[in-house]
Amino acid sequence: MAKFSSSEWDEIRKKFRHSIMADTSLISLAQNLDTKEWPHAGEEEKPSKYIDFTYDELLMLPEIAGRSDQADHLMGILKETLAFDDPFGDMVAQVEETSAKENPILKTLGRLNIPEDFPLLLGNFSEGTRIVCAAESVKTVGGFANLGQQMSTRVVLGGDFRHALNALTHGDEEGISQFLPYRKGATGLHLAESIGLIAASLPRPEQLSLAKFYGAKLPAADAAAAKSMTKEQVEKLENSLRVTVASALDWFKAERDALVGDLTDGGSLERYFVVINDSAREAIAVRLTSSLVKAHAKAHSSPASGEVKKRGFFSRLFGRG
Repeated sequence: MAKFSSSEWDEIRKKFRHSIMADTSLISLAQNLDTKEWPHAGEEEKPSKYIDFTYDELLMLPEIAGRSDQADHLMGILKETLAFDDPFGDMVAQVEETSAKENPILKTLGRLNIPEDFPLLLGNFSEGTRIVCAAESVKTVGGFANLGQQMSTRVVLGGDFRHALNALTHGDEEGISQFLPYRKGATGLHLAESIGLIAASLPRPEQLSLAKFYGAKLPAADAAAAKSMTKEQVEKLENSLRVTVASALDWFKAERDALVGDLTDGGSLERYFVVINDSAREAIAVRLTSSLVKAHAKAHSSPASGEVKKRGFFSRLFGRG
């Protein structure tokens, strides 16, 4: 027996016509909801592919014909995405009653010393949230705050967009640290957490695979869950990640320079990244950062400091003599 009726489908597809998420991958929407995976791949597999069909027409499509459970699954994904709109809308309605000066999210940013110009590129956000922000030309955390202030309640938003906005609105430090490199119990944003979030942006099996490839000691369950990847796949993935790590090092210039100094004086990347508190992500952070920090140290070294650096971290790690 079908779970959803024809009238419910008409209501769902009517609402989705006005949603930014109409052109978001169904696979991404399902992942964002932590529900059963949408079984069909392809760029065309978006809500917009299906919402123009009536209920009877939907049941006749090749992807769904003969399987009412497939139709129910599609409607479930769309309905759960819409469900995020009500609590989000209530929050935005309250926020819109205040002036721009009293934006609670901006107040949280100021209180926690989170810079408004921090790039969302260095945050840990899903594809769906990035699509919404790109559509509104939002590139910074301050822009994200203003988007939340101005967003119409008619726009359907859910997933980590809503969770991040709620965390920032209410000053939920634990929630904020899932999206921004914030250190709970401290203030400001930090380089170590930023690189940790870059690793966290990968699906967990890929995180474990990279860490295992780098020789990290993983618990048996994590080692078993690691995705099987070739050396070529690993190199392609880490080359892509290094681009973002380089951006993080450029943004956190003062912390980067302090890290170089610490390593020169005998410190270690392993100790620096222990705040990530995840063995797999720590191993990835060490590997992705080491060559970039080495290059920066070489570019800014001077003959006068050469003898000191020989006795430090880089001589031991990279064989400088």
